[in-house]
Amino acid sequence: MSDSDWLSRRTVLKQAGVGAGLVGLAGCSSSGGDGGDEGDSGGEDTETEASMDETTTTSSSGSDDEVRVGFLHPTSGPFAALGEAQQRGSEVATAHVNEDLGGILGNNVRRFVEDTEGDPSTGREMARRHVETNDVDVLIGGVSGAVNLSVADYAYDVGVPYFAYGGPEEITGEECLPTTFRYQYSDAQIARSGAEWALENLGSRVWIHIADYAFGQSIARTWKDAFEASGLDYTIVNETQTPLGTSDYSAVISQIQSSDADWVLQGFSGSDAVNFLSQAEQFELGQDIMSTTNTYLPLRQGAGSSAVGTYTTIRYEPTYESEANQMLVDRYTSTFDEPPTDFALVMWSSLRLYAQAAESAGSLETSAVVSAMEGLESDEPMGSTTMRECDHQAVRDGFVGRITEPDQYDWPGQEIVATRTADDITRTCEETGCDLPSL
Repeated sequence: MSDSDWLSRRTVLKQAGVGAGLVGLAGCSSSGGDGGDEGDSGGEDTETEASMDETTTTSSSGSDDEVRVGFLHPTSGPFAALGEAQQRGSEVATAHVNEDLGGILGNNVRRFVEDTEGDPSTGREMARRHVETNDVDVLIGGVSGAVNLSVADYAYDVGVPYFAYGGPEEITGEECLPTTFRYQYSDAQIARSGAEWALENLGSRVWIHIADYAFGQSIARTWKDAFEASGLDYTIVNETQTPLGTSDYSAVISQIQSSDADWVLQGFSGSDAVNFLSQAEQFELGQDIMSTTNTYLPLRQGAGSSAVGTYTTIRYEPTYESEANQMLVDRYTSTFDEPPTDFALVMWSSLRLYAQAAESAGSLETSAVVSAMEGLESDEPMGSTTMRECDHQAVRDGFVGRITEPDQYDWPGQEIVATRTADDITRTCEETGCDLPSL
């Protein structure tokens, strides 16, 4: 899509009466109705929910003295616990940018939240609502890979920057788009963080069990690629899958128990992961469990003792020593009296990166922000980060961890057992299959 095509599309949408949210990319529109209490600027604990009448019925035009950010959180559905954690993250991220960084381009950030329900169609509709009703300048969030891909496609169509929260390779791979960026690790980065270590430390015989949706399928694919890239001998004993939302894992656990697998690669999150871990403990599964998601605080809180002793690729650790992390920890714990989560980290860093790009560009105009984002370097809570130009994937170090007994809090903790460099875990631009179309 050329710049002229994109501008023409926005003009058509505006003339059709649905462009209130599109006029504001270079400076939010001041026409239209009252914003009411649909958003907040981070100072007080006011939330916007998709179920609120104001959000679903009120036209909300922006003003020239605020930057409007549309967060997409699954506050209901199978990822509800993760959505709540993400929503807390967006609250403290907004407060941080406003109170510590002085806003964006001297303007206050106003936060809007919509519920994706973990569903791709709903996610796209909520993104549309953010753009057309809430008049946002940028979209952030997601969780489900399928939701991310749906929102990314919509954001590109309407020319709005989107910071995804989802791991599937397609987001910054074969389905990469110029308006989409990802601070969160890709599934390939996660796989390359953990696969070689697991083969060396847990054993060479692997059982892969995933949930049958985009994220689970991406986990299976990227870990098999990482096994191959490691150069180590390995055997995949079996690959099984269950529908998203499964509650009874007794049959597959029995199959794993009777096999000669050394360990299980667990490829799902949310309530599925909690149910699997609880039943693995109940039925005394003897194999080690490696998961890409057991690091999530809401998951550890939900799984309790059943998560202890499992292994994970660590996405965020509150005790990681960096000045940037201490700032996040201080603000989050003072607000919620518990440590930050990976979900908070990604909301925090995504908004920070957007703010830095807008400041560098001196504009909220999409093409200017996109250009400034490409190659942007920043010190974020888990270390130095570079937003790669070729695919819009953040490049940063990776970590392997083990879930530990509760210590400071009532839920299991985690400890870092290995660190992998950013170069070691990140595919080359040629490997990703990303060919960014024109903006």
